[in-house]
Amino acid sequence: MISTLVTRFDAAVQSAASPASLAQHLEGFAAIMESHFRFEERELEPLLDRLELRADPDAVFGSL
Repeated sequence: MISTLVTRFDAAVQSAASPASLAQHLEGFAAIMESHFRFEERELEPLLDRLELRADPDAVFGSL
């Protein structure tokens, strides 16, 4: 799906599509990525909740 979106976006750029058209392509990317990351969060959250972190999260991950 991402490959198709990239191909279509590239074609739009190459054909000098309007800014509105390019914005629609970017909105499509954003929607797909948001959906993907929400899926990942739903899948990973239960696993991460079971981990026992024995360190200060700020020390391990830094400033998020």
